[in-house]
Amino acid sequence: MRVVLLSLLFLIMPGSGHGQCSSVNTTFKKNQRTLLDLLAKNAPLQDGFYNSSVGNNSDQVYGVSQCKALISSNDCTNCLKLSIGSYDGCSEFSEMESMSSACTTKISNKNIIGVWTNSSSATFGNQGLDKPLVFSKGFSMMQDLASSVPYQPLMYQAAEIDVGVDGERYGLAQCGRDLSKLNCQNCLEDVLVRYRSYVENRTGWEILGSSCSMWYSNVSDAFNNQEVSVTALTPSALPSDSDQFPPGKPSVTSGN
Repeated sequence: MRVVLLSLLFLIMPGSGHGQCSSVNTTFKKNQRTLLDLLAKNAPLQDGFYNSSVGNNSDQVYGVSQCKALISSNDCTNCLKLSIGSYDGCSEFSEMESMSSACTTKISNKNIIGVWTNSSSATFGNQGLDKPLVFSKGFSMMQDLASSVPYQPLMYQAAEIDVGVDGERYGLAQCGRDLSKLNCQNCLEDVLVRYRSYVENRTGWEILGSSCSMWYSNVSDAFNNQEVSVTALTPSALPSDSDQFPPGKPSVTSGN
């Protein structure tokens, strides 16, 4: 059974600070386009992550782009090109985010580099459900990834766990490399708490965020043709809830 994940559908979130496209001046719009082109060009060359800014004072725009760990440079490039293309419909917004299974991009007139923003969405397939014990083991693996990813050189890690007669479960988690270790861990733990009830017992799911993302599956496609060290993790206890989370806009969708 395979989970179908959204790879070419983008969730676009315009900033709430400007309701009209005409609210941003022409210089800012030009800086936006210059920055988007820089992000799309450089992220694939920098292990899938790049942040920068263009302009000065009120015309300055900041941006961060990241591709899913383990995908090829070409796939990263193609995803980011589609991502920045999504801005063309109304590029005058001062803040926008684009999220897909393979890449994320966010731009703002505020300095968002190094800032944990908590916009996120969860997607899962309809290929059946796991036994509660199997799900518990797999979810514990994802919790362990939330604790270990912040200390990885490129802030991502893949893992797998043997769940007995039901085979193996595979996980991948990553954070934006501009985040601190603490914010990375908080971000990953936050989305696990937010979406646990929605992904409960699912054989495959993904949580996409503007600052961190997680992927979980009962098939190893994410690791095919990749030279990556996969860590076998043992289950651990659930993390305790925390109220020290930034506001976000979670959403949930299901796939076929």
